Amino acid sequence: MPIFLYVIILFLSYNGGSNMSVFGSNKNIEDSIEKIIHDNEDKKVTVNKTIDNKFVYLEFENEDKVFSYFVNVQTGQSVDFLSFIKEEERSNFLNKINELLYLKYPKFIADVLSADSVEKTYQIKDNELVIYYDHYTIEPSMNEKLFLVVNYNEIKDYLDFTFLLSADYQNEDGYNFSKDKKTVALTFDDGPGGAKTNEIVNLLAENKAHATFFMVGNKMENGASVIHNVLKNGNEIGSHSYDHKNMKRQKTEDILTKEEQTKTIYHDITGEDFIYTRPPYGSINNSIKENLDTIFITWNLDTEDWLHRDKNYIVDYVMNNISDGDIILMHDLYDSTVDAVRELLPKLYAEGYQVVSISELASLHDRTLEPHTIYRSIKRNSE
Repeated sequence: MPIFLYVIILFLSYNGGSNMSVFGSNKNIEDSIEKIIHDNEDKKVTVNKTIDNKFVYLEFENEDKVFSYFVNVQTGQSVDFLSFIKEEERSNFLNKINELLYLKYPKFIADVLSADSVEKTYQIKDNELVIYYDHYTIEPSMNEKLFLVVNYNEIKDYLDFTFLLSADYQNEDGYNFSKDKKTVALTFDDGPGGAKTNEIVNLLAENKAHATFFMVGNKMENGASVIHNVLKNGNEIGSHSYDHKNMKRQKTEDILTKEEQTKTIYHDITGEDFIYTRPPYGSINNSIKENLDTIFITWNLDTEDWLHRDKNYIVDYVMNNISDGDIILMHDLYDSTVDAVRELLPKLYAEGYQVVSISELASLHDRTLEPHTIYRSIKRNSE
């Protein structure tokens, strides 16, 4: 039996006698379905059904790619998915889709996918709509398939067809990190760095990334607004000593006194306590490690951004040396570092990396970090 006849028979069986008069009285719909089937004869038919006696929905798959078509039962014409949206709500629907895009993807991706010129394939499922995106150019280029899953709860006020709602669904609230993806921690020393720190925080937010900022105690009182901005965007802050002096060259009791002073300043600003300490220059001895009640975080990738002040050097160094579980050292004090972060975060995302804080890296790698211990990287337990 030719495939187009098989699909038409399926159409009749789905709709029963109530729809046969509509189908029989309008040959245009039969011709439209036959043409769609013929144009997709190299693909597998996965769905063929009518929706609310308004549309025939035809879905095909080929090599993991979805193709969908909508035929108006009354006119027999192929129509766009937006015909399923209440006419007065179409702009609201498109705005909601773009809102969800920016929640799921970094800005450099969402900016491209939200353009009207990008081809979209709409897949109708029981409780959700899936949108696949094609024919776009993103730099850096992406290897993954880009798509958006939209639960009907998100768009229920806009739809002009019958649908099912998930009773336990909670509206989308943003990007979620995954234990299955490569993950690295980005860290910044010597701040708070004023406007440059804030610019880095904005870049992190745009790229669905977090970082840990190791700040100097005697700079914190004048940087309270920056500290609050760092924290409210999902990042974390650790101690980088009170005055950035080499701890090995100080008496242990003096170090303890200054660390308490730094902790007090930070707590007065935030109401929170430090979890981590990064010794200036990464310099530490056994006495400091044993007497200072903290988790020590150093690094295994040093960009030396303070020395090179060169965006291209920083980006190339990280991309040529990065691996899962690395801790990257930078400083939120230099324009060249800000420029490097702007270029680096999309590149890391495109290469399949999540950029996170120290706490998130430990959690995603199922590691418990212990006080009085130094961590230069946080690899998975199996490594």
